[in-house]
Amino acid sequence: MLTMCCRHTCHINLGKEKRYCYGISLVPDGGRFGEIIRGLDGSFLKGPDTVGLEKINKEEAIFVLRSHEQEGLCHSVWTFHAPFIVGVCNCDRSDCIAMRCTVTHKVPIMFRAEYVATVNPDQCNGCRQCMRVCQFGAISYSVSNKKAVIDQRQCYWCGICRSVCLKDAIHLDE
Repeated sequence: MLTMCCRHTCHINLGKEKRYCYGISLVPDGGRFGEIIRGLDGSFLKGPDTVGLEKINKEEAIFVLRSHEQEGLCHSVWTFHAPFIVGVCNCDRSDCIAMRCTVTHKVPIMFRAEYVATVNPDQCNGCRQCMRVCQFGAISYSVSNKKAVIDQRQCYWCGICRSVCLKDAIHLDE
């Protein structure tokens, strides 16, 4: 699988070059799927213009996605015809039109993940790092218990809170 990233951010409010959006190609540099694609008539494969896109390998993709998590950016998976993934965007509510429409204006463009985020109160030390990165306002702090609490009605189950929890107190459950 090849991952391609754009040189310019889809977050037009930043005014600077950042790499947040990644296109996914299912056409590897070989293998059976590559043979099938190469066997198709060229007129069939009128895909998007990839001029100016950079290829990154799996290790680079994992590194940048983990870096985005530390920034508190929420990964969203985009499809044309499910289940075919065409892109991964890393968003925040202030800059992403899709997230802002969904969360702020209640227009359902983005949908919840299939896992539920929960806090293990025995492991939570109350540092509130999870609150800092939650784009959905789903995490609050209980002063009496000195622990984080996740409101399941607000949570989109993205798991970004889990990635910054130093005590491994947040889990995603099916």
